[in-house]
Amino acid sequence: MKCPRCSLFDIPEGAPGCAVCGYQLPGPEAAKAAPAALTELDARRELTREFRIEALLQPGDQGSSIVYLAYDPRQDRQVEVKVAPRQPLREAGVEDRFRRAAEAAAALDHPHILPIYRCGATANFLWFSTKQFQGRSVAEIVRTNGPIDLADCLRILEQVASALDYAHRRGVFHGALSSSNVVLDANEWALVGDFAVAEVVATGRTAAEVFNARGPTPTADQYGLAAVAYECLSGRPPGNEPMPDLSDVRPEIPAHVSEALRRALSSRPTERFPTVLDFVGAIGGTSPGAGQRAALFSLNPRRGPGSPVVIMDDEPEPRRVGRRLAAAASIVLALGAGGVWLSLSSLPAAPPLQRRLGAGRPPATASVPIPPGPAAAPLESAPRDTQPAPVTPSPPAGRPLPPAPQRATAPRVMRTAPPPPAVKKPAPPRATVRRGMELGRLSVNALPWGNVYVDGQLLGTVPLTDLPVWPGAHLLRVEREGFQPYERTFEIASGQRLKITDIVLRELAP
Repeated sequence: MKCPRCSLFDIPEGAPGCAVCGYQLPGPEAAKAAPAALTELDARRELTREFRIEALLQPGDQGSSIVYLAYDPRQDRQVEVKVAPRQPLREAGVEDRFRRAAEAAAALDHPHILPIYRCGATANFLWFSTKQFQGRSVAEIVRTNGPIDLADCLRILEQVASALDYAHRRGVFHGALSSSNVVLDANEWALVGDFAVAEVVATGRTAAEVFNARGPTPTADQYGLAAVAYECLSGRPPGNEPMPDLSDVRPEIPAHVSEALRRALSSRPTERFPTVLDFVGAIGGTSPGAGQRAALFSLNPRRGPGSPVVIMDDEPEPRRVGRRLAAAASIVLALGAGGVWLSLSSLPAAPPLQRRLGAGRPPATASVPIPPGPAAAPLESAPRDTQPAPVTPSPPAGRPLPPAPQRATAPRVMRTAPPPPAVKKPAPPRATVRRGMELGRLSVNALPWGNVYVDGQLLGTVPLTDLPVWPGAHLLRVEREGFQPYERTFEIASGQRLKITDIVLRELAP
């Protein structure tokens, strides 16, 4: 029997569906063809060597994976374990490809990608463990609440597209993106999971080219993201039948959105958008050329996605003050050395008799008080050196000699005048207070993207996640050229995780 969906695979007798696109045979044919299914208890029994199973989160109905909440003794943490039965219809080597895909996905580090910790296989199942995440999938939200507003849908798509684009630029593709593996928390922070399951789990709507010799591609992920967008806006899972035009389901949706979905859901990969970012740009655009504009996301300027930036208070920096004093002392030393050199270099201009008489009077000049203006001494000595010889000891006659000790002692006075403890005393109590506090963690996202400032300090481009912030009140500002800046004051407590994801930038009037 030829697969009615993709027409690329002959479904053999006794098979439950198509091994290429995942189409399931309906009605009695499926019941007749279905082999003896592996149960959840089989998976639980085979995983006992790797994990301590604590709860069943998803039973694995209708071809989806089984999900457990478990404790991993090897890594000493609580994880979610996703388990999928081996596919008898798939060709040999699926386990090796699954391991390679899981290891590549584990190397991804992005704020909107659910990390993979470990992967493995048992006699009848393939499994991988991920971070535990409190939230609901997009499929569950649509199933319980109905269609999603276009603005909320676009916010989700931008987050998912940023994660996919990050992975694509590193040669990693999802291949099985659906509304069931995009999860949201209470602040609408989206995470994409199941980067490794394209080889083991057939989703409801997957591009046919995923199952050819090349495997998953960026355009296949764009197809999956378009299917998620359609489900969000129409309130209906894509299903096996061709998707109807979105304007027929929701007439209030703009025409450019329907056109962008039609193009991204094309059966020909070459007709789709160049990247997932271009697709999301076309969804959010208001002109026919919106899909050709520059990418919405710029992750490279940051020092690595999700890199922490510590926000410090405005407090004095004792080290800088000490460096300034040292620099000032060095300048005074240089000026003093120059003055000594100038005063000594003026001695040869005096008559020889005066130098001989002056050499015999060091004790007398030593008792002369140091004049208050040492810098003027060399200038006053020039006209007096033209006299034949001094008859009696006087301060002007002895002035050429004192400048050396006077200039030499000046830097020492400058060096000790501002004692370092006087500057550094206030710092230790503040440092002690800081060490006693636990930093808060701030995550920010906006629609569309923008540059994030906290207390006037540029932190990067949204999305930003888990930025360490000192407890207290701070000013948040999000800017983007052509849009009205967004400002708000927020307060974060010690150890608190705060997520601000409801930011919408308003475009300025032309």
